[in-house]
Amino acid sequence: MQALAVINQFIVRGIELSSPILEALPALHVTIIGVVAAFFSAFAIYAYQKVNDAKEKLEDALKHSMSVSTPNTMMFNGNNIYVNEDGSLNWDNSGKEALRRATMLYSYLDYEEKYGIPRSSHQSEPSSEDVISACNELFSLFTTIFTTYPFWNNNLVHIEGQTDKVAKLCSKEFDAKRIQEMHRIVSYLNWTWNTNNRSLMTLASYAIEFTKQKQLKEQTEMFEKRMAEMPYQMDENEKQKIWKQFHLPRINKVTDFQGVFVSYFEKSHVVEKEVIPLLSVAISNFNTYNETFRVKETTLKVITLIMFNMLFGVLLPLVTLNLLVGVQFEWSNFWFSSFEYFVLFLTMFPYLWAGKFLFDKVKKLNFA
Repeated sequence: MQALAVINQFIVRGIELSSPILEALPALHVTIIGVVAAFFSAFAIYAYQKVNDAKEKLEDALKHSMSVSTPNTMMFNGNNIYVNEDGSLNWDNSGKEALRRATMLYSYLDYEEKYGIPRSSHQSEPSSEDVISACNELFSLFTTIFTTYPFWNNNLVHIEGQTDKVAKLCSKEFDAKRIQEMHRIVSYLNWTWNTNNRSLMTLASYAIEFTKQKQLKEQTEMFEKRMAEMPYQMDENEKQKIWKQFHLPRINKVTDFQGVFVSYFEKSHVVEKEVIPLLSVAISNFNTYNETFRVKETTLKVITLIMFNMLFGVLLPLVTLNLLVGVQFEWSNFWFSSFEYFVLFLTMFPYLWAGKFLFDKVKKLNFA
């Protein structure tokens, strides 16, 4: 009130209040804002295109890598020992141990081929149960590796108590750390194949043979039991027809472990030689542009700065000047000049709204 009284006294005495600084501020700030906005618009468009192009290339690389590394054949066990409680791959313990057991069963073949060291007479042949079990475990391990972190899940793992955790880990952002973990796993797989491919192929061959023998025995016993329970004696042609139609297909329905192993080791080789370099370059380019331009962060700062200057460098000086150089400050005169304020705020509002709208849009970008 005292300040208004002082102003009124100056006005009553015929002294017109004015401020060159306040008069110059609106035009000065509008000019500077126009120059900054024009320059920054060109920069933002260029930077956004660069970052967005790098992001699109990264997304294309991820899609390609995902399609290449997704298994063609899979086998899941009810209690998957290769998945930890948190959904991560139990690679260093259960995974490597399964590979070691599988390669050791016929490891003498690789030593014999590479070093000319024959099998020791004290080394016994593995049992059919051990061979089949080792192949099933290896098949399950390969399936788990390529459907858990650091690879992709693609909603392929559906195991009670593990599915959500595995999917959550696989949905994490793909970064250099994930690529390193992927490389660590596939490089070990490729080393295993290069040094033990003969023993693994022999293991798979015997597993196929032993599985057929096992199923032949089971189906023969089932067939003979079925024939014994028949109320009448069947001739040989009818027996052969039943055997070929119901039992023989089950004997021949055996997992091709050799094809499975070759497929997964080839996939591992492709991941190391093709997928990892592709992802490394794409991630590196995206991170370089993203960190260099920092489009989101810079744009938000510039918008905030422009809005601040619009409010306190343009709008506030205009209101202050109107109070200083206008009519004597009385409520009656204030209401007469209210139309000026209405026009001022009405025409300034779209700029403030546009700034807020742009700020919210930029804030949602997945850029730095």
